[in-house]
Amino acid sequence: MVERKASTTGYATPAGGSRGVGLAAVECALIFLLCFLLGGWLPPDVNEAHYLAKARHYWDPGWCRGDLFLESADAHLVFYWTFGWLTKWISLPAVAWTGRLLTWVLLAWSWRRLSYAVLPGPLLSVLTAAMFLPLQMLGNMAGEWVVGGVEAKGFAWVLVFLGLEGLVRQRWSRMWICFGAAGAFHVLVGGWSVAAGLVAYALAGSSRPALVGQVPGLLLGGLLSLAGLVPALLLNAGVEPAVVREANDIYVYYRLSHHLVFPYFSPLSILSHLAVAIAWAATAWGSRGEAGPRRLHGFVLGAVLIAAIGAVLGSLPYQPWLAGVLRFYWFRLADVAVPLGAALGMGLAIERWRTADRPVAAQLALVAVTLLAAAFFVHRSWQQQTDLRPAAVKQARPAGTASPAALRATYEDWVRLGEWIQTNTAPDAVFITPRMQQSFHWFAQRAEVASWKDIPQDAGTLVRWWKRIQELYPGKVRRSGLEALGTWRLDDLARTYGANYVILDRTVSRRPLAWPRVYPNSAEPNASFEVYRVP
Repeated sequence: MVERKASTTGYATPAGGSRGVGLAAVECALIFLLCFLLGGWLPPDVNEAHYLAKARHYWDPGWCRGDLFLESADAHLVFYWTFGWLTKWISLPAVAWTGRLLTWVLLAWSWRRLSYAVLPGPLLSVLTAAMFLPLQMLGNMAGEWVVGGVEAKGFAWVLVFLGLEGLVRQRWSRMWICFGAAGAFHVLVGGWSVAAGLVAYALAGSSRPALVGQVPGLLLGGLLSLAGLVPALLLNAGVEPAVVREANDIYVYYRLSHHLVFPYFSPLSILSHLAVAIAWAATAWGSRGEAGPRRLHGFVLGAVLIAAIGAVLGSLPYQPWLAGVLRFYWFRLADVAVPLGAALGMGLAIERWRTADRPVAAQLALVAVTLLAAAFFVHRSWQQQTDLRPAAVKQARPAGTASPAALRATYEDWVRLGEWIQTNTAPDAVFITPRMQQSFHWFAQRAEVASWKDIPQDAGTLVRWWKRIQELYPGKVRRSGLEALGTWRLDDLARTYGANYVILDRTVSRRPLAWPRVYPNSAEPNASFEVYRVP
């Protein structure tokens, strides 16, 4: 048996420093590979076109000038300052890949630290990661994710994992500081983590240190979180309360109810999350006698309590104040913490069986977990290979009844359209675009009047955005395309909002507009999209 000794980082590592570092590097590389298998498709991912376009406009206000969303208030300043500056020097796809790789490296490193704190042993962190990632993807209730495109919350989750490592090792000050830093990147991820951390502290009993000793860590964490909290608080500074209430109603009940209002959640998502929660509860009960895991499960319980409060609030009859409370994503932390607790708890249970003279049970469980995780990642890779379109394009145009070849051809037409627009229109041109697309900024690099995906965060701009959405995309447009508005109405909207061009989606729109069509042409065919110049 290998002799183990304490390292300067607090780990129990194999004797011989180089061997321990090498093993850690191998484990991080394998966890990184799992992240790549889960999220390694073409950019833009679902939110990359949203956040990276905002980051680029922040550093270059002349880019897509006149775009309502891009010129709205900025809520993620720390992300823009620490990472968004890359958009000044390299292309958006290169920024996306750089951010993804950096985020996945940091997630692999932080997950290994957390897993090793709960369950020290060679390659066990890879096992727990292989359980956590499928459980988190399949068992979330409100659509939260950890591994995906680059955005502020990816870096915030790295800091939460590091804070949880501090919690397991009873280094409370480190936990508060890491959670505060997470709040700087994403105020809700960090803020809810602090709330769950307080629950864990309350449940720690006599083993917890005196509260007065936590003051320095709490203060430093609070100061760090101000970098995310202050911009969030300033979003609605000086805005009339009636406008804020209207914006909250739009945000919660009309646009993001699938993330925020419990009765609107998919029953299948609720049942999946409940199954993972039951698995977590069983493993938490099994490890109740171990101090470190017990503190971690106290944090998970805090996340569950926060989600339960959100479910109760979302089930109340409508009140004018309710949307202002529900907009804070009450289920975000539980969507991550419950699968996290279940994965680490199951790994601990398997290891406990192995060391308690139940090797057969441990081996059977290990084989079952390995096969299920392998099946998940193989299926995920197969899904990506059968539909190579970026995730943002897939979300805007799901497979449905269309053939893969037809979807691929439409995507290629969309890319060609963007290239033509970049080459043949003025940099300050403004477009009216098809309703469900969410990557126009990415491919065309021009301003648009409104997009369903791109929701402004400040109340004043959000209300203006909603007015544009209602005017541009009533029911008849969703059924028959923009030409259903009629030439006169389109002309009025284009002049009202300063649009120079209108794009028709020919897979939906069956009739042309009575305006000059500038694209496609004989030299540049395009079967899916047309561009008309506003006279």
